[in-house]
Amino acid sequence: MMTQNENLILLYFCRRLKSNIIMRRISVASLIICFLATNIDCTKPVSNKPLNSVNSTTEQDDAKGKAVIYLIKKGTHYCKPNPLRFSSKNTISFTAVFDSSCIYQTVDPSNQNDINKLYGFSDCNSHHLENSARIGWRWSNDSLRIFGFVHYGGEMISQQITTAQIDSVLNCCITCLDTAYEFNVNGNVLLLPRHCSGKYTRYRLYPYFGGDETAPHKIKIQLTEL
Repeated sequence: MMTQNENLILLYFCRRLKSNIIMRRISVASLIICFLATNIDCTKPVSNKPLNSVNSTTEQDDAKGKAVIYLIKKGTHYCKPNPLRFSSKNTISFTAVFDSSCIYQTVDPSNQNDINKLYGFSDCNSHHLENSARIGWRWSNDSLRIFGFVHYGGEMISQQITTAQIDSVLNCCITCLDTAYEFNVNGNVLLLPRHCSGKYTRYRLYPYFGGDETAPHKIKIQLTEL
């Protein structure tokens, strides 16, 4: 089952794909199957309003430069707020601040190494579980660990970039290159493979806890897109 934003994302891609039915018919079916297979909670049906009139914004909106507190409630994966935003830029830059609520212990010790998601975007005109780039994080071995995290043609690939201090400011940047994503966190650079090349309209991906487990308590993260 799907959230309202994910329903809107599905509608967005279906509309783009319908412009070339003959070449895209299989892609539409695959995309729908992909959404259904994720089994994500559904809160509202898809609206009949145009996509950009239903809580969606573009890179020209006034959200940039403003600090936003994202809250993940106990027992959930998703954060609030979680607006639907699109951008065609190949680079996003932002700062992140993790407070003490980001120190946690999973119920199953084997899940402590699961990577939570911080911020990023979809790519390649596909669902983010197929192609996307995000900075990830986890609390493990008494440290806040920061990762590059991508879905590469459906395969998950991740690698640690650096560690960070609670309440410190992380300066983050993700750039789409021809065959790779460049992650930069406080000057520490990591390259991970990209499944496509070129410029696409992408949707933002917001803080998400898990992994297998939901948040063990309320988690707060501050992000400012630059």
